[in-house]
Amino acid sequence: MCPASTAPTMIDSATPLLPPAQASIQASTPASAQAVLEQLHPLLLPPPPAWTPQTPAWGVLTVLGLMALLWAAWRSGQRWRAARFRRLALAELERLRAELHSSQPAATRVAAARQLPALVRRLALAHAARQEVASLQGPAWCIWLDQSLERNPDHKPALSASAPPQAFTQGVGQHLGAWAYLPPAQLPRDTLPALFDLLEHWIRQHR
Repeated sequence: MCPASTAPTMIDSATPLLPPAQASIQASTPASAQAVLEQLHPLLLPPPPAWTPQTPAWGVLTVLGLMALLWAAWRSGQRWRAARFRRLALAELERLRAELHSSQPAATRVAAARQLPALVRRLALAHAARQEVASLQGPAWCIWLDQSLERNPDHKPALSASAPPQAFTQGVGQHLGAWAYLPPAQLPRDTLPALFDLLEHWIRQHR
């Protein structure tokens, strides 16, 4: 005999799959978790980093760094100022040289050459302390001019094979002061070309 067939049991979609107790626990779990999360302390973020040094050593280093920057800015300004005066002096020297070789009357050319001592003095005062330069005259002035060239480590002592190392005390530079006061008949005109070359070299190289 064949066993009686059993009809498949149909599950009503309205019938819960879990027992009532388990369904109650599952329904209450999200609410319990939310309650636990609400009891937690909020996330503590670290404080933002301070802009000021936290130790004395860093403060000292900061002050030293600022002082170094200020000193570098001051030195840069000094170099720019010195370079500007050199450019102006070279331009003035070239103007005087051109006027000397022009077809102007002799008196005009002599007047141009007489401006050389004042040009050198003005540039020296722009580069050195006034109390160091203003009172120098004669041999002392020539010695200072030679020393201002020797202070430059890149200076070549001789302009040519015939020029002495001390061009202002032993060479053509010793006639510089004569152009400020000697009468025209006594001026060393034959030294002017070499004097212009020496002054151009001094303007570029002195320290």
